[in-house]
Amino acid sequence: MIRTTLLAIIVTTLTACAGNPPQSVRLYQLSARLAPTTGVSLAQSIGIGPLKWPEYLNRRALITRLDAGSIEAAENDRWAEPLDSNFERVLRDNLARQINPQRLQSHPWSLNDAPAINVPVEVLQFDTSAQGETVLRVRWRIVGRDRKELLGERSSEIRVKAKDGSPASAVAAQSEALARLSEAIGKGLVGVAK
Repeated sequence: MIRTTLLAIIVTTLTACAGNPPQSVRLYQLSARLAPTTGVSLAQSIGIGPLKWPEYLNRRALITRLDAGSIEAAENDRWAEPLDSNFERVLRDNLARQINPQRLQSHPWSLNDAPAINVPVEVLQFDTSAQGETVLRVRWRIVGRDRKELLGERSSEIRVKAKDGSPASAVAAQSEALARLSEAIGKGLVGVAK
């Protein structure tokens, strides 16, 4: 009797597993969206960072905001690398295309190799809602090598509607939001460098 029951449980478990094959994991990355510009070139070295990042984004799963107080992590849709690293690299790529600085470096840098101008960035929110709207909320400022503020704190809130409900569309909307932030920071950098 016990063997028959045990055999029935094993057969049921194996049948259930065979009926639901595992879903493959899909990996995503943010991408630079700004086209290279000509005519703008900054003679100063520019530093990006430090970058402050919200803890809820320190995971590989894509995040969907269900409402103001709850989020959901996708099971099979993941970032190909830590999102903060991807975010910073794409921000640098977008800025390099837009303002063509003498040099563009990431935080941390050594004291004897500090950039002439740096842009500390604090990301407050970076996710897509269940309705397909990406929200990027950021505080940033522009500071000189001597820690003097060249451009006081700015708050940016950027909203981009995804084309459809797919994870790929959400990531494209996030890349577009980051491109718009890059444009705002680039304009600030050009303004203080004049």
